[in-house]
Amino acid sequence: MQQATRVALALLAGALLANVHAHAFGNRGGMMGGKKGLASPPPAAEDAGDKAADMNPEVAGAFMPTRANRADMRNRGFFDTGLKPVYPSEAKCPAITSHFADPRRTDGSMRSPRYYQGLHSGVDIPAPEGTPVVAMADGTVVSKGEGENIGGIGITLQHTPLETGLPHYTYTEYKHLVKLPDFPIGHKVRLGEEIGQAGISGTTGGHYGEEGFSHLHLSAWYSEGSEYKAGRMFVPMGGQWMDPLALLRGVPLDSAGVEKLPDERKRVAFAYKSDSGEIRPAGARVIWPFVCVAK
Repeated sequence: MQQATRVALALLAGALLANVHAHAFGNRGGMMGGKKGLASPPPAAEDAGDKAADMNPEVAGAFMPTRANRADMRNRGFFDTGLKPVYPSEAKCPAITSHFADPRRTDGSMRSPRYYQGLHSGVDIPAPEGTPVVAMADGTVVSKGEGENIGGIGITLQHTPLETGLPHYTYTEYKHLVKLPDFPIGHKVRLGEEIGQAGISGTTGGHYGEEGFSHLHLSAWYSEGSEYKAGRMFVPMGGQWMDPLALLRGVPLDSAGVEKLPDERKRVAFAYKSDSGEIRPAGARVIWPFVCVAK
């Protein structure tokens, strides 16, 4: 009888341990790639992804959604810059409906304070599901993945100063794609090359209901060097958040510098790829993330 009891208890303990392991490590999805070669959760991170032991408090406070605080975010450039796009008069481009550090969603509702203190970590550009998304500059795939929660499917590119003509390494992240791009980590992409399609991944079942919200969420960062961590979260080493419109505008890239610009210099006329396949104006090295159609 005692032997039977010991066996039953051992089996129960094993089942409980397996259940804990499954909840802690199973079914988290994730981003892959980067110089650490680690798996990570979606670009918008979940609670489990916020427990990276090697992330110092200041970096966590700036880059981890559920551990972010306003002081660390601001120190890393995460605040409203006042930049506004000027769309080309001769072409129609999918337009921004929610700006960088905006507390409101496209539909005017307030963002959840659970993520980045309720501020937007990029820009939202609505587009019908399946609309091609193009690389904003020549670059290299450094992270991609499919995760749970609000991140959805995403891909991150690194752009060298030689590729953009800018003084720093820059990064662009494209989220809510229809499917995971086929590109392997380390793959080189060209300016204007299709890297995915706008979709609803990561947007269904929550605020937008089962129908979701088809759009591109675009985030951007810059750093002095080329090192980055693509583990549970993608973080450029020594990196700063950047308003994606600053990438299109050019220097200064830092949010503090951009914030000080007079209003007339905060209007950003940008280059784009036309539906005829041309880059306009010719020679531009950074463009809008969608093809613009001639009017």
